Amino acid sequence: MNKERRRRIVSLLQIGVSIAVGAAISFRLASYDLPFFLHATCVLSTVGSVLSALLNIEQAWTATTHRCTAPGCDFRVRMQHVDAGENRRWQEIAAAHPTHNAV
Repeated sequence: MNKERRRRIVSLLQIGVSIAVGAAISFRLASYDLPFFLHATCVLSTVGSVLSALLNIEQAWTATTHRCTAPGCDFRVRMQHVDAGENRRWQEIAAAHPTHNAV
């Protein structure tokens, strides 16, 4: 399976899980006789929050982070889905960037 197809499948799974959680919340709220817009707001905010959390988890799992090697410098670069050449280029930029920001 190529990387692009895997990313699409993971994205569809994330969206599906978010919609499923939103549907579960919707069914639980149905018995409270809420106005439509309040009900929709609760469900859509739940779907958005769950999707955002899943995207952040996936990014933390798959991203590569390069940090500056200078003591006290907090410069870092985080990237996803880059080839080896681009990865190496950003690693060198992080190690030799001109402005070192001490904490």
